[in-house]
Amino acid sequence: MDYSLHIEGDEELVRKLRDFTSGELDLSRSMGATGLYLSRFFSGEVFASRGQVIGEPWPALHDAYAVFKARRWPGRPPLFRTGLMNSSFKHKSTKLATSLWNEATYFDYHQEGRGVPQRVMMKVDEQRAARVVKYLVSDLTTQMDQAGLL
Repeated sequence: MDYSLHIEGDEELVRKLRDFTSGELDLSRSMGATGLYLSRFFSGEVFASRGQVIGEPWPALHDAYAVFKARRWPGRPPLFRTGLMNSSFKHKSTKLATSLWNEATYFDYHQEGRGVPQRVMMKVDEQRAARVVKYLVSDLTTQMDQAGLL
């Protein structure tokens, strides 16, 4: 996911923003908040709603596998056996980027539906994107205020 910013409007504000962003921009605070928020969201609400919260409802288990799973791991929902995949969402943030991934070796098979029914766990919908934008705006506003630009 890539975001870009186009600045227009009041000429003085546009000039200040361009001057401000021409230096080295450090969005570490908002990038870290984004990584933490999304990794918790993916392992929490996405799993709890079985993908519905991101508009990607997971298909039901095949009947034969559902019977086997109920006997072997009673009460565990789809994509839960040991809990490894659910607890393997990680993130790393820098000054200008956040990377998110899942360390479980079989994650990609489920995420992409390779050989198994697709069950999307990592997707940034409009509501999550809006929250990320709020983190960025807050970070930029704080920095601009500290630089005397607001």
